[in-house]
Amino acid sequence: MPTLREQYQQSIDRLTELAKTAEAEGRDFTEDEVKEVTELSAAADELEEKVKSADAAQAAAARHAGKNADRPTAKAQIKDRQEDGDAATFGARFVKSRSYADHRAEYPAGVGKGTPIQLPRVRVGSLKEWMATRSKATSSPLQVALGHVQPVRMPMIDQVDRDNLTILDLISRGETDGPFEYLQVTGVTRNAAIVPDEILPGDTVVKPTSTLQTSLEDAKPFTYADGYDVTNSLLANAPALATYMDQELEYSLDWVIEDMILNGSGTSGEPRGVLHTTGVQEVTYTPGTDARAQVEAIRRAITRVTTLPGGQVTAALMSPEDDEAWDLLKDGEGRYLGQGPFGQGPNTSWGRARALSQRLAPGTVILGDWRQVALLDREGLSVLAFNQHKDYAQRNLVYVRAELSAAQVIWKPNRLVVVKPSGAGS
Repeated sequence: MPTLREQYQQSIDRLTELAKTAEAEGRDFTEDEVKEVTELSAAADELEEKVKSADAAQAAAARHAGKNADRPTAKAQIKDRQEDGDAATFGARFVKSRSYADHRAEYPAGVGKGTPIQLPRVRVGSLKEWMATRSKATSSPLQVALGHVQPVRMPMIDQVDRDNLTILDLISRGETDGPFEYLQVTGVTRNAAIVPDEILPGDTVVKPTSTLQTSLEDAKPFTYADGYDVTNSLLANAPALATYMDQELEYSLDWVIEDMILNGSGTSGEPRGVLHTTGVQEVTYTPGTDARAQVEAIRRAITRVTTLPGGQVTAALMSPEDDEAWDLLKDGEGRYLGQGPFGQGPNTSWGRARALSQRLAPGTVILGDWRQVALLDREGLSVLAFNQHKDYAQRNLVYVRAELSAAQVIWKPNRLVVVKPSGAGS
């Protein structure tokens, strides 16, 4: 049920809307509008007085709260070292939330065995903020040293620290207000040609037209969630809990999001992943004794994308096993074709950045314009904790669950190519 303040704001918004409509149409209020304005105005005046009374009562209660007529009692204060700094991380935001602070105040020495724990959901940030706190904090990682391939490799030590690229570094990110339908571009036929300035009746030459092959797709918010277990003592230790959460959030949520982006079935409420999307191109190859057949197949797949109008390949996503096979490629003299065991630098596939995914089966590579895949934030990142899970209350354990509500879309599936061994399943 809306609060008094929300009811008052709704009345004001409706009055404003009626006034603007009449002004825009250059007319007076209709008979029905006059009746509605009169009722809304009276209701707004009444609600305004109630809001003022409620504010005054709340201020009075706050002024007298905690007073004791007999003897003042000092409230226990719990202060941790990280409270002196800003809550710059999600773990710190959680332990500095009102929900966690109330829990600490009620159990300053921690909870006993079997004590029920239920910390309400705490919103700790948005998708944009979460990505900014990652080790590769940039909105366009492929445009900086992390994924940019230097055209010349000099015989010197490369002092650029390059972490492994993941799928979350490749895709686009944004926001959404809710579910929506969109047209996936599965194919494009360009028929541009030079024609006469004026085409007269009877001329056999006509102006060519381009065509798009599309399919209607739903983008619905999905809750990407994962949890991890902590002890009651760790839950009571704010600095340690914040540190643990900051480390665990990246691993747990990355794993779930990556799985849905690649393998989402599109059924039973799951979003549709790349491997189940119609329009994604496919190239097969016959595996050999080393990765050479895959290397050549990837080069053919690159052409599948670059021959499309404006098509480009931003990265090739492969499994750790395939990444190892690439690094171990040798020439006829037994020399490594790549960086070798003592080299350092960006891993590439035909000049395109190589990214890793444990969610891909060995032998399967996905490449193309990864910016066509987007993750759209809906409600941001939230954290909740409880021990009503299995027998956790009796084992002094707490289940901490992290959730990200977002929608994933694939704008142009034909800009992606799946390279896999012939005979491999979908």
